Amino acid sequence: MSRLWIAFLLLLSTSDVTAQPLTRVMSGYAATSGPHAVLWLAREAGLFEKNGLRTEVAYIRSGSTMGQALVAGEIQLAQMGGPAALAAGVAGFDVTMVAVALNTTPIVIMGKVSKMEELKGKAIGVTRYGSNTDISARFAIRKAGMQPEKDVALIQLEDYAGIMGGIQSGRIAAGALADPFTDHAKKLGYKEIADIAALGLEFPFVGIVTKKTFIKEQPDLVQRFVRAYTESIALYKNNRELAKQVTSKYTGIKDPEILNSTVDFYAPKLASVPYPTIGGIRFVLDQVATRDPRAKNFAPETFMDLRFVKQLEDSGFIQGLNRK
Repeated sequence: MSRLWIAFLLLLSTSDVTAQPLTRVMSGYAATSGPHAVLWLAREAGLFEKNGLRTEVAYIRSGSTMGQALVAGEIQLAQMGGPAALAAGVAGFDVTMVAVALNTTPIVIMGKVSKMEELKGKAIGVTRYGSNTDISARFAIRKAGMQPEKDVALIQLEDYAGIMGGIQSGRIAAGALADPFTDHAKKLGYKEIADIAALGLEFPFVGIVTKKTFIKEQPDLVQRFVRAYTESIALYKNNRELAKQVTSKYTGIKDPEILNSTVDFYAPKLASVPYPTIGGIRFVLDQVATRDPRAKNFAPETFMDLRFVKQLEDSGFIQGLNRK
C-alpha cells in the first residue's frame, strides 16, 4: 500500500515540475533517530520533486560536523539540531533556522543504574559535545543537583550506535538516547534514568538550518524546500505505515514493535506548523553560553527566519494538509 501511495504522490507532482527543470540542492541529516525521518520521508515520497527540487540527502554524523559542512557550502539546507547550529552562529558563522519539526527533546538517559544520582563519579555517553544529546545530558545532570564534567563525565561516542556499544562494554554507565534506540536499550535490559521530554522542555531538537546568504540568493528555493518539509511532517503524522517503512529503511531496524513505538512516539510531537521559537532558541543559547560566553550577546531572533513557514500558514497550505 505504501508503494502505491508513493506512486500516487509522484503522479500528482508531475504537473508541478513539468514547467521547470528540477533544481539540485544538497541536504543532509545528522543522526539516524526517529525525528530525522521527516527529511527521509520527503525524499522517499517524492515531495522535493513535487516542488521542483532534486534533493540529495547525505548522512553526516553529529550536528557539529553537519554545521561545518553547511558553513563550507557542501550542504545548502541541513536537518540538524539547534545546539550545533547556534554554537556555530555564536562563533560568527552564517547560519539561521527556517523550520523546526521537533521543538522538544526526545532524549532519554538510559543505562545500568536506576537514577541520576547514581551516576556521580561515572560517565554518560553523548554523540558530540554541543550536540542535542550533550545539551540534554547536561540538563538532566543539573536537574539532579550535580555538575556536568565535575560530578558526571561526558564522553563523545559519535552516534547512537556508539553510545549503545559504550554501555554494553562498560565504558560508560549510561547514554543519551532517542527512539528507536531507547526501545532497543529496553530490550537489552537497560533502565530509563531520566526522560528529558517529560520536563516539558522547549528545545529545537530537529529542524532545517541554512545560511542567511543562501536565503538572500535563493529565497524561492528555500521556500519550496520548507514546503516539501512541512508536507512531509503531515505525511508522517497521517501515514503510519509509510513512516514505519521509511524509518526502517534508514535506521536498519526491522523489529515491528520498535518501529510502531517510534512512530507513535514522534507523530504527536512533530510540529504541524514548524516555526522556530524564541523560547527554544533562548534555551539553547543559554546552554551554549556555558562554553562560549559570547552567546549572551545574541537575541534569539538573530538565528531564526519565520518567513517561509509563515507564508505556508498564511496561504492556507498547512491548514489544507491537516484536513487530509
